[in-house]
Amino acid sequence: MRKVGDFKLEKEALVFWSFLSKEKIDSSLEEKEGGEGYEIWISDEDQINLASLHYQEFLKNHDDPKFKVKLKDKRKQGSLPESKKSGFRQYNLGDKWRSQEKSPGLVTLALIISSVAVFLISGMGQNTDFISLFLISSKNDGQLTEFFAGEIWRVFTPIFFHGTPNSISSSLLHIMFNMYWLHHFGGQIERLKGQKFFITFLIITALSSNLLQYFVSGPFFVGMSGVVYGLFGYIWVKTRLDPADGFQLDSFVAVVLFAFFLLGFSGVGAFGGIANWAHAGGLIVGLGWGYGSAFKWNLGGKKN
Repeated sequence: MRKVGDFKLEKEALVFWSFLSKEKIDSSLEEKEGGEGYEIWISDEDQINLASLHYQEFLKNHDDPKFKVKLKDKRKQGSLPESKKSGFRQYNLGDKWRSQEKSPGLVTLALIISSVAVFLISGMGQNTDFISLFLISSKNDGQLTEFFAGEIWRVFTPIFFHGTPNSISSSLLHIMFNMYWLHHFGGQIERLKGQKFFITFLIITALSSNLLQYFVSGPFFVGMSGVVYGLFGYIWVKTRLDPADGFQLDSFVAVVLFAFFLLGFSGVGAFGGIANWAHAGGLIVGLGWGYGSAFKWNLGGKKN
């Protein structure tokens, strides 16, 4: 769901809402908090682009005959609470979006549960014999031997494992860090862009981050952090270049994650042994995807 338009006058908002209804575009007309205008939300992601084009046309010429849709009854400006009872406030999408702001989606929740289960099965990351069966490769030869032998899952499965050999405390910190940010970032993307997009994004980011780490530093790495940095990069760009999409990112959080990213390459103290190239691969994909999406949207094209 996405907010597609803002209006100062209820009359104009009702006219545009009625036009969208005529065009079979599911939407919700809602009064802003504090009564400082009105906003229209679109429920179906696939209809957002078309609704936005109509909104831009409406702003340029709201007297265009195609927008002259007969309203069900006459309303005076400021009477939205009454119109709400008559059906103009169809879905309360804005309230629904705000109430779900911190709720993870089903895919995000499944990823978290799977990762925690694997963490426990692997002896909190200490059972290296078991983990080695799911590394991207057991051979440090840059050939992806097992993958080309049919074990295609190996290019993805490292993201589900977390741990540092001989250190349960570090292993716990590893999985807690990744699951927290997966919940925070993954939940937003799944909620706002849908499960299909989120799964596609996840697969591409996991593949890119794992392969870059493998070819640069070898096969002995695990963790969801490459995916997490991909999610973070995507949201960071969207909040800056396409804020209307509804993503939220605290500036302090962005500074901390970028600082952590840079410190990882320093290899100093606790930052040694981190899969930095997985972070880089995920971040590159996220930043690029976010920029491409925002660029297309600002040009009026279809976005993802």
